[in-house]
Formats: sequence, structure tokens, C-alpha cells
Amino acid sequence: MSEADIAKTQFVINLDSLLAGDDMNVYGSAGEAGYVREAALALAKKLGHTLGTNPGLNPDYPAGTTGDWSDHAPFERLGLPYAYLEATNWALGDKDGYTQTEKHGSIWHTENDTLSFLQREFPGRAEEHLRVFSDVLIGLLQDPPLRPEGLK
Repeated sequence: MSEADIAKTQFVINLDSLLAGDDMNVYGSAGEAGYVREAALALAKKLGHTLGTNPGLNPDYPAGTTGDWSDHAPFERLGLPYAYLEATNWALGDKDGYTQTEKHGSIWHTENDTLSFLQREFPGRAEEHLRVFSDVLIGLLQDPPLRPEGLK
């Protein structure tokens, strides 16, 4: 991205691993730069949806954030705020978000990472997750949260 592109980018949305996990989450930048995450959480609550975030059970992943391995990471390194939508279960395994389900453990990048498996094992989950994530995404795009004053 050019400096001009960076300057005119309000925030980044990362959609990753939306269907399998037990819990729907949104993550964002640390501190005040996490305003996009906070806006998504407030919007979900207003819409009557259950949307959480990383509760911070693992000290390597501070509450509200996630690691630097997904598609949001290059944008975060540029200083761009982000909202990263994902479904997982932070209470399981090493409490790092990699163990997505209580019933089957990790799903992503396994032979179970298929829509037919998810629909058979978790009836209605795909539709519910897509409805909630779509509602939040549409709301963020229709009424973008404002960057806090003084935030670069």
C-alpha cells in the first residue's frame, strides 16, 4: 500500500474461520486502537447477537486481540486498525484460539474442515454465524466507527 492508500484507509476487516468454532468473536488492535472491535461488539449487542472477543486467558494473547498470523497482520504492522471476525473457543486447549470446538477439537485445516461435516455435526451453526457476522459487517460499513481523536 502506498502512503496515500494507508492514509485514506479507515480500518481493515478480516473474515477468517467463521463457521466451525463454538463462539463467535471479533478481535482488534490493542488499546484505544481497538475501537473497531468495540464498535462491532456494541453493534452486535444492539442487534441482539452474541459476539465475544478473546477473554485473555492466555498471557500470549491479550484480551480483545489475537496473534499476528492471519490476514490482518500486515495491515496492523502498517498501523491500520482492524476488526477480525472469527469463530473459535478460547476456553479450550492451550487457550490460544486454535481449539475451535468442544465436540471435535480443532476443525480448521483438517479432514473435517468441510461444509458438509459442519452442517452434519453442528446443524444451523453455519447459517447463524453467517447471519451474525454479516449483520455486524454490514453495520460497520453502513455507519463506520470514528477513529478516536489523537489516534494516528
